[in-house]
Amino acid sequence: MPGKVFLGRSGVAATEHPLASLAACRAMQDGGNAFDGAAAASFVLGVTQPHLNGLGGDFFGLFYLAKERRVYCLNSSGWSFSSMTVESLGRAGHRTVPRSGPASVVVPGHVAGVHVMQQRFGALEFSGALDDATRLAEEGFPIGRGLARSLGAALPELSEGAKRTFGAGEGAPREGDILRQRALAKSLRDIARLGPTGFYSGAPAKSIGEAMLRAGLEAGEEDLASFEPEWCEPLVMPYKGTDVFEVPPNSMGATRLLILELLKKLDFASLGPRSAERVRATVEASKSAYAARDAKLGDPRFVPFSLDEFLKSGVGVGTQKRIDLADTTYFAVADREGNLLSCIQSIFHHFGSKVFLDDCGFFLNNRGSAFVMDGPNKLEPRKRPLHTLSSLILVKDGRPAFAAGCSGGEYRPQQHALLVTNIVDYSMDLQQAIDFPRFLWDGRADVAVEEGFSGLDKLGMRHGVIGYPGATGVAQGVEVMEECVKGVCDLRGEGLPIGF
Repeated sequence: MPGKVFLGRSGVAATEHPLASLAACRAMQDGGNAFDGAAAASFVLGVTQPHLNGLGGDFFGLFYLAKERRVYCLNSSGWSFSSMTVESLGRAGHRTVPRSGPASVVVPGHVAGVHVMQQRFGALEFSGALDDATRLAEEGFPIGRGLARSLGAALPELSEGAKRTFGAGEGAPREGDILRQRALAKSLRDIARLGPTGFYSGAPAKSIGEAMLRAGLEAGEEDLASFEPEWCEPLVMPYKGTDVFEVPPNSMGATRLLILELLKKLDFASLGPRSAERVRATVEASKSAYAARDAKLGDPRFVPFSLDEFLKSGVGVGTQKRIDLADTTYFAVADREGNLLSCIQSIFHHFGSKVFLDDCGFFLNNRGSAFVMDGPNKLEPRKRPLHTLSSLILVKDGRPAFAAGCSGGEYRPQQHALLVTNIVDYSMDLQQAIDFPRFLWDGRADVAVEEGFSGLDKLGMRHGVIGYPGATGVAQGVEVMEECVKGVCDLRGEGLPIGF
């Protein structure tokens, strides 16, 4: 089965939607760099994949800055509103944070995050980063298969305003129907004109406050107006001659590093990439890492964190809760200057909280539903929930080699560990690593294995074989080669890499 690859001499973008990859390349060809390209792609993805991400979501990024030979990390995940406490939820009749609705919403970090990234490192005016997204929202674009399928499943549950925006006559739209989002276009124009102020103190902020008040929750205008992204030190861990960079907590990037730490001593080559022994070893490491996550990880402003201490967590008892499969969108961009970006954004579950702001044209996240009622990830005011989003950069011999990531919610630490071991232990190139069959443990007893593995009758674990390529997340990435850059998009998704 042929892969989806583009070799570019001056730049490349690998995103989950072709129009986003095209927007990134257009920005770089117009005199911008990878940061300008990433900003353009980010806003286009919010238009073309409103079920996965958008202005109401969050943004994380790892950025290799070539002129400094340094990896930067940006955490722009939102915090809970000041009115949100375990006690206030209890008074409202909730024993857990709801999966949807206003009580599941945290302050959206996406707009501020993309803005601060582009302003610090980009070469163009910020307003131009929204041009393609605004045009596509205003004039429309053909709906892809994934969005059509998601709308078909979710439309009956959405608000009347969302149905008017995304519906088609009496039913859901089909693949190829043109989707226009004029309220969203207005929001994008306001952000282009005013910057983040047009979001956090403008019409979207007012609409968010009104949505919360209608649900009996206090409006959080100050929580929105004072939000700022956080520049933080990336996590880095040596793994068999390669430096692996990840996003620190409140991301689950540390969970993936612990999986790799537990796998370090294994001779993967002797196990074979498609062997039951590889599956068993990785699943056992994942069980321990997820147990350590549940016991120790949270927002580091509330819960102290040390990577060295976390990597010493060792073997745990394993989590006994089912791992949550949520969706998101990941993308990677590289430019002629040698900059390499690994970015991810999301509204968490499909259509997030399902709270749709009619006048603004986008869904709010339901990231607050990741909070629990006690422990390090306990719901507290202005706290960031433990986040599924994370991204990868691999540096070898002091030079960036790969940026990669994928969708998949709480499965992401396992997926990233598979990508790293494919590349480092089995010497796969990026296309081979992304397209290679996967296996994922569900947090309890079951392992889903894509077709292509052998000896599973000796696995000693309950498992099921699924077709290849299966629903095991959608990955993208960029590989830095000697004289060009390679963009790769997963066979499991709809994205296309585009370069020049």
